[in-house]
Amino acid sequence: MTTQKCDVIVMGCGGFGSAAMYHLAKRGLKVIGIDQFHPPHELGSSHGETRVIRKAYFEHPNYVPLLHRAWDLWEQLGELAGQKLIERHDMLVAGLPGSEVIEGARQSSRLHNLALDELDHGEMHRRFPMFRIPPEYAVVVESTAGLLWVERGVAAHLRLAMAHGAQLCPGEILTKISGSPGELLVRTNKAAYSAASGIVTCGAWTGKLLPDYEKLITVERKTLFWFPVAAAGQFNAGHAPIYFMDLPEGQFYGPPSVDGRTIKIGLHTGGAAISDPSTVNRTILPEDEPPFSRFVTERLVGVEPTSCRSAVCMYSMSPDGHFLFDRATELPLVIGAG
Repeated sequence: MTTQKCDVIVMGCGGFGSAAMYHLAKRGLKVIGIDQFHPPHELGSSHGETRVIRKAYFEHPNYVPLLHRAWDLWEQLGELAGQKLIERHDMLVAGLPGSEVIEGARQSSRLHNLALDELDHGEMHRRFPMFRIPPEYAVVVESTAGLLWVERGVAAHLRLAMAHGAQLCPGEILTKISGSPGELLVRTNKAAYSAASGIVTCGAWTGKLLPDYEKLITVERKTLFWFPVAAAGQFNAGHAPIYFMDLPEGQFYGPPSVDGRTIKIGLHTGGAAISDPSTVNRTILPEDEPPFSRFVTERLVGVEPTSCRSAVCMYSMSPDGHFLFDRATELPLVIGAG
């Protein structure tokens, strides 16, 4: 078997990997990207039309400079790709006074001079009558948040990476990673590759590919649901914000309607741990939808509580919930997950 040689091998070409391919290829490196599927696809974590991007990051203020840079890069990518990949929206965050989501957003806003409006219950209801938020909750609104069109972003990164000479090898399953500190050897079910270094951005499959990381990454099954909007226009962009509600029953979030007919709702917390991402149940189970329907009934106005569309995705969670970036000790590998 002939070994193909390059400067960098990127393994996993979704949200993380496609961006890595593009930025490396743009710098003049010879890049090969390997993916077991055909990205963009619906089998990992980078699908479902939109993703929320926010700068008043409640998890930790150290993310804010990265988010400033990421926003700029998404805008640049959209200009190069000739399509809209990112758009600005207000984002409402609701939680009990003193909760992590409220205090964390305030801290990031204060340390990085981000605009963050504090709303009392009356003002919240006047501005956003589509939400039923408990009167004792604190509500803040960030004006520096927005939406990413996720599949478009993956496709744009891949297309522009290949325009700079990168090679995408879809439908190849990684079977072995070996080598030495100065050379990386990679085998798939179809070919062999070698490079000076590599990047692993396989998401939920990282632990299966690199056993040392199996205990550091917990894979969770997540569901998304789309619900019909009964009140025409009420949840349209420009009228409704992105929202994130930290409730006793879970942390629910969602963007404005992108089609004028439905809204997407996600649940950030919960999700069953799965041992093998290749066997995750992608069928909606009887217990999946009821928490979302209850949320719609109790917290949203003008939305029908029976879904019209659904999707299954996966979270890759580190022990502390932060993103994982690391270097392998015996191979020239960088690992990114989260």
